[in-house]
Amino acid sequence: MAFAGRNPGMLEKLVIVDIGPEIDPVGSARITREVVEVPEEFDSFEDAFQHVNAQNRFASESVMRRRLTYQTRELPNGKVSWRYDPEIREQRRNGTGAPPPDLWEPLSKVTCPTLIVRGSETDTINLSVAERMVETLADGKLVHVDNAAHMVFEDNPGGFNAAVADFLA
Repeated sequence: MAFAGRNPGMLEKLVIVDIGPEIDPVGSARITREVVEVPEEFDSFEDAFQHVNAQNRFASESVMRRRLTYQTRELPNGKVSWRYDPEIREQRRNGTGAPPPDLWEPLSKVTCPTLIVRGSETDTINLSVAERMVETLADGKLVHVDNAAHMVFEDNPGGFNAAVADFLA
């Protein structure tokens, strides 16, 4: 959103997937809880898989296993840990992260056709924010993908691909 608003002539079309200038406090709290409460390491990849799979209602097992393959790493002691920077977790724990930028202003400068894809079961971007985004954009359209939460493209790949392919056609 920030890039598109600062460089409107560089984009022909834009797809924004389940995020907006304002994050729903419910989703933000859930993400914080997940980051703060997740174990630092697991005894095995299967233990890590069982943990993350229990938190996702929609994505298939193969999708979750693929995601986890890239999110984890094996430690020298044979256990499995996360690949992300631990400082991210500390910022969530302590509330020391940078304040989010104001993205409403750059969003208002986006001139290309823009598709906002929202998971029907998301807790990250509420409907009123998504609708306000459409009103703010010069040429915005909102679609909802059923059987999907925040990770729309993983939760319902067919629905996501259909929505985006239709927009890009």
